[in-house]
Amino acid sequence: MAITGWIHPTRDLRDERPAVNAMAVALTAGALRRDVVRLARRTAFAHLGLNGGYADWRHPEHPDPDLALVIDGQLTNRGHLDEQLYGGPRPLSGDAEVLLHAYRAWGAGLVDRIDGAYAIAVWDNLTRQLMLIRDPLGARTLYFSLIDGGIVFATRATALLAHPAVKPVVDADGLNELLTLGPVRTPGHGVIAGVAEVLPAELIQAGPTGLRRRRYWYLEADDPRHNADTAVQVVRRALAETTAAHRTRPASAVLLSGGVASATAAAYAAGTRGHRPAAWTLALTGPSGLSPDAGADVAQAERTAEHLRLRHHVLALDTDTLLDAAHAANEALDFPGEAGADAVLFAGLRRIAAAGSTSVVTGDGANAVFGGYGWQHDPLTLATDDFPWPGVGEPADLLNADARRHLMAGVYRRHRYEQATLGVPHLTGADALARRRRTMAYLTLTRYVPHLLTRLGRLADTVGVTVRTPFADWLLAAYLFNTPTGLRHLLGIPNGLLRHAVAGLLPPETTWLRPRAFPSADLLDGWQQTRTDQLRAVLDDREAPLRPLLDRNRVTDLLAPPTGPTGDRAAATAAYLVDVNAWLQRHHISLT
Repeated sequence: MAITGWIHPTRDLRDERPAVNAMAVALTAGALRRDVVRLARRTAFAHLGLNGGYADWRHPEHPDPDLALVIDGQLTNRGHLDEQLYGGPRPLSGDAEVLLHAYRAWGAGLVDRIDGAYAIAVWDNLTRQLMLIRDPLGARTLYFSLIDGGIVFATRATALLAHPAVKPVVDADGLNELLTLGPVRTPGHGVIAGVAEVLPAELIQAGPTGLRRRRYWYLEADDPRHNADTAVQVVRRALAETTAAHRTRPASAVLLSGGVASATAAAYAAGTRGHRPAAWTLALTGPSGLSPDAGADVAQAERTAEHLRLRHHVLALDTDTLLDAAHAANEALDFPGEAGADAVLFAGLRRIAAAGSTSVVTGDGANAVFGGYGWQHDPLTLATDDFPWPGVGEPADLLNADARRHLMAGVYRRHRYEQATLGVPHLTGADALARRRRTMAYLTLTRYVPHLLTRLGRLADTVGVTVRTPFADWLLAAYLFNTPTGLRHLLGIPNGLLRHAVAGLLPPETTWLRPRAFPSADLLDGWQQTRTDQLRAVLDDREAPLRPLLDRNRVTDLLAPPTGPTGDRAAATAAYLVDVNAWLQRHHISLT
C-alpha cells in the first residue's frame, strides 16, 4: 500500500527513528508496527500494507545492508523473472526478493525486464546510489524531496510533510495545479513546494555525482499497417497475456457496469479453471427524478452476470452513504479528486471488502487505450486546443481579483498545455484532424491515465483490496496509440475494435451496448444540496484557508443560478473547492 524512506550520505539515520516513524504513520491511518521500519547508518526504509515489500542483501561481516529494496505494488511477470533468475518458479518468494536478485543480475537494466504496477526504491550501499522507479503507465505514485544533502521519498506527497525539513507550503504553481488543472495535475509536479514526482516510466538515480533522470519507455510514432483481422488478433492476445499473471491467484470480485469493458474484464476473470468471482454493480438510488441513463445499466449487468454464471450483487448507494464515503475517500487520496465519482467507487470497494473479497477486477483503462472517451469524439473538443477531459468545472474562476492576478490561471493552463503537447510523436503526413486526435490520445495516456489508476489504486488500498486493471497495459496502449482511428472504432462505433475482439465471449446486447458514464454522486439532489451548503459554510468561516481567495459574489452566482436548481457540474465544482479547503486545513498548508 505504501513505502517511504530517507537516504543521507553523512547522517546516522539510526538516530532518526521519530522522523521516519512519522512519515510511515502519515501513510496509513492504522497503528504502525515497529518491524516495518528498517534503519541503518545511511538508510531508513518503511513499507506498509497489502502491496508493500522489503528485501535486503548483506555481507555477513557488514552491519548494514549492501543492497536494500522496497516496493509498493506488484509484478505481473513473475513467472518470466523466476525462470530467468532461478531457472524455475519460486512461489514462496515475494516481489521484493525477486527484484533484489534482478538488481544483482542486471543493475539498472532491470527496468527493461520487469512488468506490473509499482513504485520501487533501491539503495546500493557499495556505489552510494539510490534508484527510484515508477511503472510505465503510472499506476503507483512516488514523490521525493532533496533535503540537507539527502533525499526523502514516499508514495504519498503529503507523507513527506511529516519530515521536519519538508515545509507545508504551496506556492502559486502548486495552487494552480490544484485549482486550475486539478484534479488531473502536471506529471512530475508535487504541488507542495520542494516536492517532485517520479514520472511514469522514469528511473531516477541519486548518488555522489548528483541526480540523473531518464525515461525507460515512452510512446513513439510507428505505423503498424495492420488490417482489422490482425488488430483483432493482437487485442485478443494482449488481453490473454495481461490476465495470465492472475490465473494462479484469481480475483474474488469484479465490478460490472453493464458495458463492454467491465464485461470483458469479468469474462477473462471468470475463465480461470471454473472460477466464478462475485460480480458487483454500483448504482445510485434517490428521488424518482433520477435519469434512467444515470450510471450503470443494472439490467444489462444482470444479463452479463447470468451469461458468465457469476453471482450478481447490486449495490444501491444513497446520498447519506455517499456523503460518508466522500469524507473517507478524500482522506484516502493524496490530493483532492472528483468527489462524486470517488465517493461511489470508495463506497463500492468498501462493501466488496466487507463481503470478504481481497481482489477486484475492473474495466478501467479501456476507454483510455481504445480512445472511447466521449471527449475524443466531440467536434467542439476536437476543435479546442486545451486539455480534453471535463474535470470539475472552472474552480479558478471563483477566485477574487487579487488571487486571479497572482495566479494568472489562464496563462498557467496554456503554458502547461503547450508543454504537454511538445512531445507528441506525430506520424509523417498526418492531416490536421489526425494530428489533433493523436494529441488527445497522447494527453489521455500521459495525463489522465495516471490520475485514473492512482486514484483507483489508492481507494482500493485503503479498504484492503487489490485492484486489477487488465486494459491498463503499456504494450497494449503503445499498439493502440499507433492504430488508426478507423480501426480502433470499427464500423464507426467507439471501442469497436474491442467489441469485435470479444464478440464471442459476451451476449450481443452487451458487446454493442452504448457506453455510459460512471455513476457520480453529483447527480443526486441531496448530494448537490449538501455540497453547496458546505461551500457556503467555507465562505462564512473566517478560519477557512480557502476563504480569503474566493470571490463571494462569484461563488453565490454559481450556487444559486437564476434559471433553476444547482446542476451537477456546479455541484462538482463546489465539492472540489470544499475538498481543497479541507486538504489545506488537514495538512496545515501555508499559501505563498
